[in-house]
Amino acid sequence: MENRGQRNAPPGGSSQPGGLQMPTLIRFLGLHLATGLAIGVIVASLMIWSNLAGLKDLLVEAQEPFVAIFLLYAFNALTFGSVSMGIGVMTLPYDGVCDMRDPNDKDDHGPLR
Repeated sequence: MENRGQRNAPPGGSSQPGGLQMPTLIRFLGLHLATGLAIGVIVASLMIWSNLAGLKDLLVEAQEPFVAIFLLYAFNALTFGSVSMGIGVMTLPYDGVCDMRDPNDKDDHGPLR
């Protein structure tokens, strides 16, 4: 039986329209990045909404509040996005011990020799 016109997804990817494949790790990191960005935007919004340390008053009285608002949102999103990606990577399952000095130990499985 032939599979003409069909492409099977490789073990590390997912099938996309047009035959493009997105690696699983990229999807994983993208999901964590999007989650962190959303949390960063929510935290920045809550900081302005609650007038934390008079921040809302300062923004209202500023001549150019858009620069300050942009920087607040951008750096909160960057910080929380990076933290979320870091947490995602650090909580990945652990396969086992790998001896990086041994060129024959490429599968990352089993004890050190």
